[in-house]
Amino acid sequence: MYNGLIAARYATALLGFSDKSSAPERVYTEAKTFTQSYFQFSDLRTVLDNPVMSKTEKRKIIYLAAGGKLSNSFERFIDLLLENKREIHLQSILLKYIDLYRKEKNIHSGKLITASVVESVTEKRLISMIEKQTGGTVEIEKIIDPSILGGFLFEVDFVRMDASISGQLQRIKNEYIERNQRSL
Repeated sequence: MYNGLIAARYATALLGFSDKSSAPERVYTEAKTFTQSYFQFSDLRTVLDNPVMSKTEKRKIIYLAAGGKLSNSFERFIDLLLENKREIHLQSILLKYIDLYRKEKNIHSGKLITASVVESVTEKRLISMIEKQTGGTVEIEKIIDPSILGGFLFEVDFVRMDASISGQLQRIKNEYIERNQRSL
């Protein structure tokens, strides 16, 4: 069966189940924690893909990767996946769940990339500006990248604002090259 279809079906079921059990925010947090662990620890995929490892051991590892003490909804969902031997699809299912949850709750995710640490006042002002434009809430991942020299890069839902010094220098360089090519 197509992996995307499996992910969509299970994620939709998890969203409905978590809404009924009144724990959608907690399941959302657990899903994000697991996906971060999955990206950080490459061996997690190997463990989930291992047919020799018992369900009990896989359950313990999944619980640990999702943050330890989990909601009843998330635990029951993991049990369902293990029972149906779909644990290899867990990452794609949880990514789809995160997308569905964000769409339902009008949550926009973004990245704020700066050359140094940003003051919280500036960060809050930028977030509130984006929230006013989108009419939803914004979750920001902060990244410090000295190579941008100064200013910031801000990405939200595939829209990118480049107010970095390195970006400005690159635009100046491109304009200079374009002018020189036209004059030849």
